[in-house]
Amino acid sequence: MILLERDFNSLEHAANTLFDGMAVRSGIKVEDCYLQKELEGMRILSPSGAGVTISARGFFLDRRRFDDYYLGQAESAGVALLRGNARGAVLEGSRRIVRVDEDKIDARIVVDASGAKSSLARQAGLEPMRHPEDIAWAMEAAIEHPGIGEEMFFQYWIGSMAPGWKATFSPAGGDHATLGVFVRGHGQNVHSFFRAFLKMFKAQRSAEYRKIDDLKILSIKRGGDPICVLPGNMAADSFMVTGGAAGQSGLAYSMRSGQICGTVAAKAVASGDVSGKALSEYERIWNSEFYWEYRMGRSALETLRMMKDEEIDRLIRGLSGKRLVSDGSLLKKVSFAAAKVALVRPKTILEIARNLARG
Repeated sequence: MILLERDFNSLEHAANTLFDGMAVRSGIKVEDCYLQKELEGMRILSPSGAGVTISARGFFLDRRRFDDYYLGQAESAGVALLRGNARGAVLEGSRRIVRVDEDKIDARIVVDASGAKSSLARQAGLEPMRHPEDIAWAMEAAIEHPGIGEEMFFQYWIGSMAPGWKATFSPAGGDHATLGVFVRGHGQNVHSFFRAFLKMFKAQRSAEYRKIDDLKILSIKRGGDPICVLPGNMAADSFMVTGGAAGQSGLAYSMRSGQICGTVAAKAVASGDVSGKALSEYERIWNSEFYWEYRMGRSALETLRMMKDEEIDRLIRGLSGKRLVSDGSLLKKVSFAAAKVALVRPKTILEIARNLARG
């Protein structure tokens, strides 16, 4: 088995947060070697700063150490790690020929896990995302300021500062944290949204942190979050697609999807049948575990996208002061928040149902 990557540990917009509920569901044991900070949950905040707290054990991960840990496990299992850029995966008989710079790899099965910007699946004749126009394009900065990483809750702002998804603050311990925006429907360049959110964040936190205007930006990552796209076709002859490339948003969700994909691939190779029909077992299993969860997540976010800031403020204020409980999994927390909002805005139920029917 071969794992091909352009440059290990330099992935654009590498996810660095994880909640315990989804980690357990995916069979992930969070290891001390890459755990940077453990948190108590999340706060969902309106544009004015009103918030509702959701208790859910979470983790901020050191992604370099996280990647090194799992790459080491892969190597120990006999996987060859190669650097290079795949330039296609052409079907020849029952095999795929992957061209890598001047060389090529002859593979029984190719698995595309190259992220939201991947073109390999489409070259193989698949449409792995049902709504690719709804990718949330992200800009996230690693920041430094005295004590800012000591907070105990992830924070998610919803509203016009990040249309269609969220703006985030993730405390990483000590003097470090990350700030980011995830924006749908405004193209890949979301720098203006990030600048506006940074200004808003400083204004809202000026009472808590001295000289917050002196906050340092250490580095910036950009990329795409396929939170709302819904996975489409994920298997063809000798070819499978998983993770962000298949619209499977969320670190633990992607890892669980990769587990399903790998198990089906191994069985197919062992049986000698690597046809699209045989590999479609991956789609069947994935749909049985995740389809309706993703569908509900999209419906909830489409409902949120249509709401004005003033309305979001009123809704969150209606929940403010309440401490809610969730397992912390990515799409469940979206649907969970929408359900709680429905308690103070009953017509939300009808809007979610309407968006759910649209698919």
